[in-house]
Amino acid sequence: MQNNKSTVFSIMAIFFVAMGVGTITPAIANIAAAFPEIPFTTVLLVSTLPSLLLIPSTLIAGSVAGTKIRYRTLALLGLALFSIGGIGPAFLNSTFTTVLIFRGIFGISLGIIMPLGNAIILGLYEGQARANLIGIGGFVMNIGGIVLQFLGGFFSDISWEFTFYAHFPAIISFFLVLFFLKEPKVPEAEIRERNVAKEKPPMSIWLISFIFGITMLLIYPMLVNMSSIMADVKEIGDASQAAITLAMYTVGGALAGAIFGSVYKYVPKRFIIPLALFGGAAGLAIIIYSNSFFTITLGVFIVGLFYMTSLPAVAMMIGMYSPPSANAMSMSILMAVMNAFAFVSTYWIGFITDMTGDPFIMPLVFAAVGFAIIGVLALFVNPFKEDPAPVQVPTESE
Repeated sequence: MQNNKSTVFSIMAIFFVAMGVGTITPAIANIAAAFPEIPFTTVLLVSTLPSLLLIPSTLIAGSVAGTKIRYRTLALLGLALFSIGGIGPAFLNSTFTTVLIFRGIFGISLGIIMPLGNAIILGLYEGQARANLIGIGGFVMNIGGIVLQFLGGFFSDISWEFTFYAHFPAIISFFLVLFFLKEPKVPEAEIRERNVAKEKPPMSIWLISFIFGITMLLIYPMLVNMSSIMADVKEIGDASQAAITLAMYTVGGALAGAIFGSVYKYVPKRFIIPLALFGGAAGLAIIIYSNSFFTITLGVFIVGLFYMTSLPAVAMMIGMYSPPSANAMSMSILMAVMNAFAFVSTYWIGFITDMTGDPFIMPLVFAAVGFAIIGVLALFVNPFKEDPAPVQVPTESE
């Protein structure tokens, strides 16, 4: 395809809002105070409901993306719903049910948006260019998550209603996609093949997604329990310091995305996943044994840097195993499985607590051991295929 910078920029605009689920996290306490008659566990639905509704919507979007509905059309739909569902509660918030309805719309929008960035890259690029852009996409996604959460915190200091204005960058992304995103053009031969039999993601996509979903289950307790670990277990910080520490996880992830193209080029591919998991296990070990704010923050940064290297690596694997016409569905399966495992992580923490009596440190021990085991297995099974020869993929404007 043409190496059109505006096309790349519009793809990155999709990545920028893909981590928007955490935008309103700083306002949870304020939202609970605004609805004192609502149990706090119910108030938490403003955060968890989008993750739940994301699962079916991403599977539906993946099944039609690039086949029945154009990628560009889906991206515009997702960004429009993101803006409506994200900003809506700033205007209509007289009842908690109304807020939840908008959060449900927001979750559906995330399901549409999350797999599209990588799916479009898989459709437009090959070889090292694909690896570079997937890595940059991960970088932009993490930077977007930091910016959106910062905006959420800034607006929440004004009022809890204003927090929802933090979703406004999606409006900018909408217009960038509208004016600049190119649609991958499907070759005529592939169109004829689709008319005979629709390609489906192979079982290898489900296996890759399941294994990566397990790593998400293992890492999630660190993310949700960090404030309690620092304040109650380590006694080395409060909620605000825990927020700084967790931000370093995202910073590490952003750096991982920025350098992934070079990692993919110079590191033997079969060692990328083991390196990511062994590094993540080392970071978890630092957290487990650290007793200072600096070292625990360093450990979280190392976890983010190494573990988040695995996400673009898995996206590259998806591109190798998936038929081109099933790229979007394959990425949707990955996103759905990841979020399903993240959703059940609460029960995983409960299971470990019932066994050990420790809901905070022991889940990290299980995570470190689990990462090491999966890393060792990955040393003996190379999941990467040989890259196909780079080709020029034509594009068409919608």
